[in-house]
Amino acid sequence: MIRLIISISFLIVSVSWAETSMFGAGNLDSPEPYGLTKAEAVIVKNKKIVTKNEKTLKKTNTQLQDLNERVGGIESLLEGESLKLNKVSITLNKTIENFTLYSQTSTNEINKNSEIIANMQNTIDADLKKIKLQIEQNNKNLQTIQKSFDKIVVLVNDINSKYVTKDEFNKLLLLLDKKLIDNKPNKKDVSSKKNENEKKSKKEQLKDAKAYFKKDYFTKALPIFENLISQNYRPAECNFYVGEIKYYRKKYKEALHYFKNSMTLYDKAKYLPKLLLHSAVSFEKLGDNDNAQNFYNTIVEIYPESIEAKEASKKIKT
Repeated sequence: MIRLIISISFLIVSVSWAETSMFGAGNLDSPEPYGLTKAEAVIVKNKKIVTKNEKTLKKTNTQLQDLNERVGGIESLLEGESLKLNKVSITLNKTIENFTLYSQTSTNEINKNSEIIANMQNTIDADLKKIKLQIEQNNKNLQTIQKSFDKIVVLVNDINSKYVTKDEFNKLLLLLDKKLIDNKPNKKDVSSKKNENEKKSKKEQLKDAKAYFKKDYFTKALPIFENLISQNYRPAECNFYVGEIKYYRKKYKEALHYFKNSMTLYDKAKYLPKLLLHSAVSFEKLGDNDNAQNFYNTIVEIYPESIEAKEASKKIKT
């Protein structure tokens, strides 16, 4: 019984397999192939893999083509931007070049101007230093002049107090040397010359008197100076020249009188060093060595660079 059942079952299976094989078993092109051998199964598997890969490759190629198109667009854009960037770069380089050139020029100008300013500052500093030194020297000179002026005032006061008053001078006139009186021109000549001088201006008369004095024509010069003194025309200068005439005639006391008058009237005259020197000599000749030494020292102190100071220094007793 059991054998019969097994035999029937086997028969049914065989019939069923035979029917299935008749409807596509072993078809490799079937979407769902069956009844395949091992070799056919491998082929179907590989075919599926290949089909899948082909689809993947096709999709990839599509994506790649799309990507290439995008890359091409980007390259075109980059090329345009590159041209723009190149132009900007050229412009920037020119700008940098111009700025560098301008900067160098500006630097040179700044350096040049700085040098000029430095030189000007040095010059100004030097000038200020000179001015400061000059001011200091001027202050010293003013102090020296003030001291000198004070000494001259003392000398003038000393002369006024000790020598040749008006009364003494009048007495001296009475005691003039007879020779001097004899040498006076006669009244007609004096009158004639006086009239001639009156026709001239005081300035011209003074010029003539100085010319006579320079030639040692004291007799002609003296009355002109005295006349100008009486008219109060440049009395300080005229007194000096009369004092000089008296000095050269060795009338020392009379000379001191006129020197005193001249110095009293104007103590800043250019002839003052000579007036002081001849005053000192006059004192010495009259035997007043104290006043003579005082005058010699004053000349050296007040007018150290003068010719008279060199003469006076030889007379100073140490």
